[in-house]
Amino acid sequence: MRRTSSVLGAVTVVVLAGGTLVGCGDGSSSDGGGSASRTSAGASAATTSPGSAAATSPASTSASPSSGASATLPPKKGTGSDADEHRAEAKAAAMLPAPEAIGKALAHTPGKVLSAEIDDNAQDRLIWEFEILAKDGTLQAVNVNPAGGAILSSHQERGESDDLARGKRLLTGGATDAAAAAKAAAAKGTVVSVKLKPENGGHWSVETGPGDRDWSVPLDSVKVSPERHD
Repeated sequence: MRRTSSVLGAVTVVVLAGGTLVGCGDGSSSDGGGSASRTSAGASAATTSPGSAAATSPASTSASPSSGASATLPPKKGTGSDADEHRAEAKAAAMLPAPEAIGKALAHTPGKVLSAEIDDNAQDRLIWEFEILAKDGTLQAVNVNPAGGAILSSHQERGESDDLARGKRLLTGGATDAAAAAKAAAAKGTVVSVKLKPENGGHWSVETGPGDRDWSVPLDSVKVSPERHD
């Protein structure tokens, strides 16, 4: 009986030990699986997180030029009094002085400038507006952004035959051009407009700001004198 009990006891110990071992093996496997799962999830989260950040980062970067582009919009028109509007025009013209603006317009549309003026567009933004007697004999309108000098638009003018005829008649040979007239008048203030006029054999009517003063520059020199208003 003692021998049988001993054998049974040994079997029980083995079974229990086996059960313990199996149990440990299962628990270990379960724990190990959980750890692996958690580790995998953690790694996945870690991988996803930079990916998400990377996905978000370019979006904000690409949005940056858009917000930056708003800085290149033409300046806003002055509001309120005439004096305020004159100051706004002079400020816009100072961003891209008339001679430089004329150069930008002529680089786009070669020819002879008949008029250059800071004026507000349909969005109440101040831009340089040009009328150009193009080399092909047509009258072209070119708009330039004073904030950076980009060409905003251009098209052929129609129904402006008087301006076209005046340019062809007056701007011949060594006639003073718009850029030279603007440079000469710049000593009087910020040039906000330069326009070809037919009076007195032809001259440039130049307006300067912010004081809203008008000057005359003849076509045979760069002498600047106050413009007379008859």
